[in-house]
Amino acid sequence: MGPRICFFEDEQFRQFFPLTYLRPVYCLRAGILPLFRRAERYFERPEISLSARHDLAAMVTAEHRDYPVNIIQRQEHQAVLFLNGRIRSYGSILEALAGARLVTRIVGRDSELIGVFFPEEFTADVPKVATPEQYQAVYAANRVDVSVAETDASLYNWCWDLVSDIDQEIAADFAFLQDKSRNPQHVKVYSGAYTIKPEQIHLGNNVEMLPGSLIDASRGPVYIGDNTRIESQVAIYGPCYVGPNSILVAGKLSGSSIGHTCRVGGEVEESVFQAYVNKYHAGFIGHAYVGAWVNFGAMTTNSDLKNNYSAIAVSVGGTMIDTGSIKVGSFVGDHTKFGIGTLLNTGVKIGVCCNIFGGTLVTDREVPSFKWGNSAGYQTYRFDQAITTIRRTAERRAVTLTQDEVSLLQKLSEGQINEHGILSF
Repeated sequence: MGPRICFFEDEQFRQFFPLTYLRPVYCLRAGILPLFRRAERYFERPEISLSARHDLAAMVTAEHRDYPVNIIQRQEHQAVLFLNGRIRSYGSILEALAGARLVTRIVGRDSELIGVFFPEEFTADVPKVATPEQYQAVYAANRVDVSVAETDASLYNWCWDLVSDIDQEIAADFAFLQDKSRNPQHVKVYSGAYTIKPEQIHLGNNVEMLPGSLIDASRGPVYIGDNTRIESQVAIYGPCYVGPNSILVAGKLSGSSIGHTCRVGGEVEESVFQAYVNKYHAGFIGHAYVGAWVNFGAMTTNSDLKNNYSAIAVSVGGTMIDTGSIKVGSFVGDHTKFGIGTLLNTGVKIGVCCNIFGGTLVTDREVPSFKWGNSAGYQTYRFDQAITTIRRTAERRAVTLTQDEVSLLQKLSEGQINEHGILSF
């Protein structure tokens, strides 16, 4: 029997703002699957629980109904493994667990905490149905006897780390999911639609490829989710993922992970769109991570490369961090809207619920949440006005905003960031 796995957040979730204001870090992704589901590639049919900040728990439960949130229900004689939600590479974790007989800290490069393992001898001190905090108490009580296992596993530390892994993670997730995919139904590839290396292409149920569209998987696999429509003059170059219920219109999509229910046109390169993103018009978005419910006005474009080809620095909480990369785009929080002709400088971060006017270059390194304007000056975007727009946007996709989401957004508009539920081992 494998261990019950519980993904948790540590205090470094702040390093992924604005993307982690409204979701735990383990719900981000680089490939097809969110980070926590990568465990399925390493453990056979793993039983997974999620430890969430308490303000986020209801939203996480609603989005991931198959996974208990803030509850760990183990079986008799079952070990429990806590894994850091920022996990990037599993490395030699399984080997480290093989002979563990004590509560064990699993550390990776630079002594980063990858996880904590509770063998069955120690889970007996915890009820079969327990909270993550009860395991944390057992860890504290046994701190003197805790063992340390060194591994070559690693963690994500910054938003741009996720973007840099897109190609390899789409390929890895594709290989994993292809083994489990059934033959899709009602796929329509019209005459005049073209595919290159079709064995590396997955088209889900009810996918349509219209004449004049192209999917080229010669450089990496392409996974198209159910009920997605690929219109004429769309070119998709793998590795690429497009989530279910999406529409692709004229343009080029390459090396990107597009979440469910998105509308995408123009050019998108090496970027992640979380979900419900509307980029229907011409314009370029590259090497970016975009939260949910973001709208790009026509011709909105971000820079992802300096003219002098030097490494790009990104502001994280007011501190400039050298990414070590010459290709870094934008990081955009949920529910933010861009007017037509908006231009975004390299490495900018835009908070949640911003309304950025078009026709100018945004040069601010970080734009706080709930701001209205552009680099010439910002006003506070009043919560009552913002929530009205958010409701209207959701209704256009037949989604009803929950009171939990409204409450969380209101807290964020007031500058409240509740860390209750963060685990510390």
